[in-house]
Amino acid sequence: MEDNQNAIAVAYNPVEHARTKHIDIRYHFVREAIQKRLVEVKYCSSREMVADILTKALSKEQFKRLREATGMDIMDISAK
Repeated sequence: MEDNQNAIAVAYNPVEHARTKHIDIRYHFVREAIQKRLVEVKYCSSREMVADILTKALSKEQFKRLREATGMDIMDISAK
């Protein structure tokens, strides 16, 4: 799942562009994996990207929504 549509386009399009020439050859394994049909890269909106809970500063509402999407919940410490 990827929230960057340009990254998806570059991964699926093996044509080299001026903007992709700087990408080191070792990172082209994603393209090869797509061509071999080992992986499929799909778009996921930033709002639904659960991994963002670990990588970005989020609003309280977004953090709560993504936390719930992972199945994690805050324990009630007062219950002890």
